[in-house]
Amino acid sequence: MAVWEKLANLENWVKKSYLLLEKAFGSRPFTFREAEEALRKENISTENLKKLLSLLYKHDLLQIEKNTLDHRYSVYRLTIPAEREITRDKLFRALKAGADLIRGGVDYKVLLVFLFYKAISDKWNTIVKKYVGEGSSLTEAYLLANREYFVLYEEDEQKLLTWHEVTKKRETLREITNALLRIAKLNEEIRELSKLVEVLGLTGFISEDNMHILEGIVKLFNELDLSQVDYDILGEAYQWILGYFAPQKAKEGEVYTPREVIKLMVRLLDVENGSTILDPAAGSAAMLIESYKYVRSKIAQKGEGSAELDLMLYAQERNEITAVLAKLNLLLNNIRDFELYVGDSLLNPRFSEADYVLANPPWNQDGYGEEVLSKDTKLRRIYKYGYPPNNTADWAWIQLMLAHTKKRMAIVIDQGVLFRGGREKEIRKRIVEDDLLEAVILLPKKLFYNTQAPGVVLVFNRQKPPEKKGKILFINANNEYKQHPEVRRLNILAEENIEKIVKTYRDYHEELGFSRIVPLEEIRKNDYNLNVTIYVQPLITTEEVDIAKLWSEIKQLTQERENLERKIEHYLTMIGLVK
Repeated sequence: MAVWEKLANLENWVKKSYLLLEKAFGSRPFTFREAEEALRKENISTENLKKLLSLLYKHDLLQIEKNTLDHRYSVYRLTIPAEREITRDKLFRALKAGADLIRGGVDYKVLLVFLFYKAISDKWNTIVKKYVGEGSSLTEAYLLANREYFVLYEEDEQKLLTWHEVTKKRETLREITNALLRIAKLNEEIRELSKLVEVLGLTGFISEDNMHILEGIVKLFNELDLSQVDYDILGEAYQWILGYFAPQKAKEGEVYTPREVIKLMVRLLDVENGSTILDPAAGSAAMLIESYKYVRSKIAQKGEGSAELDLMLYAQERNEITAVLAKLNLLLNNIRDFELYVGDSLLNPRFSEADYVLANPPWNQDGYGEEVLSKDTKLRRIYKYGYPPNNTADWAWIQLMLAHTKKRMAIVIDQGVLFRGGREKEIRKRIVEDDLLEAVILLPKKLFYNTQAPGVVLVFNRQKPPEKKGKILFINANNEYKQHPEVRRLNILAEENIEKIVKTYRDYHEELGFSRIVPLEEIRKNDYNLNVTIYVQPLITTEEVDIAKLWSEIKQLTQERENLERKIEHYLTMIGLVK
């Protein structure tokens, strides 16, 4: 039985006192006198402290570690599972163990679903405990938690749907599946969860091998209490699972944007509070989540503790299952102000304009030429600069995002958009002449799991200040990387690399071999070729040579060689091989 279930049967003064002792000591041991002092600090009478400790012990909420004749010197410890104090490292170690369990046997999305289910269950239980501590009955606490968070108590059938309750049952996997389907039905914002459960095969036949794997994952999660784990860490955990399986999924065509690239794009846009943000190729919604955290951090750094975070996030994702996972990711990060649409953004954009737009769309996607994009007259406004060739939709994505941008947008895309000819060149020329492109940033190679190509970040600005009009900033960040700490064949953008790029962009600064501000006249002369290396060539570093020192070393080596030759000749003469 959980702590809050035991507390529910006790008087209010006992509940309140227990929660205060838990706040003061957690799972640490304490003496009678220390308990007195802790309660007095909270202005709680200690006349009934002996009775309180006796009641807590009777209901298995307290352990007596040292019992003495004089109770004032006895040592006590509240019954709080050690898992309660879970650290980030412990959580990630458990996820690593779970990830290793399912490799090649079970879809990795099961791990994401279980993490989400366990996390919201533990958070819900904490809310229940709070209300129980305030004097509510167990049923009242359940209903209040339903209203405050997710509905995990089925009122009609008086049935708990939490992980803790469901995994008590003998047929654990069947119970988890049924609970998830019921939760999806009871909670409108996660109704699509039922589709994910179905696709993962949890509702159908599970093989004997898979059964053991899934039971192993359940056991792992049973050992974790996520109630006190920060939402940011839960979000990181979710993103870690996606990143861990990225190399494997890249081979199957799934795209994963490294978090460092996302951080770079968000900082370049410098999103302001009170804004709307859009990602039309949402994937796991990582770009929107990073934008949310960035703005929250800006508020904290400015000391605006009382300022409310005011952001509205919009996303669209073509793949229905990926969209469900994105929604779970947003909710696991405790983000509720968002709209997530399912559909093909290039053909049926369901979103409106936003202040800031950012995305990593599929590179060189085929099937979006003029024949497809010109069918709907509503799309002509979007693709007003021209239709891309059928074999690559890169400039279709750029136009789509521009059409929905009020302030600034950033896109990471294949660098071929900078110099390919034909239809793409005509589109590029028209957009350059409209003076919307603010910066072109060449990234290092080997950042992405699914391609060795470097990629580029393009920043567009509909509100270019006068000093930037008629100019484009080119940044060659090809050498700004560190080796990936885990994947030998990959590189990463380290913090100092990101900071250098962002500072150069914000300061609108030129640095020999790294950045240059180029007027449109020069770009016209280059026939609208935006290849970064045309405008910024990295400096070739040469090692300074001390000639005198080098000559001295050569003479010394020559002398040593001559001495060795004389010794060898003398030895050969001694043994008669040389006369």
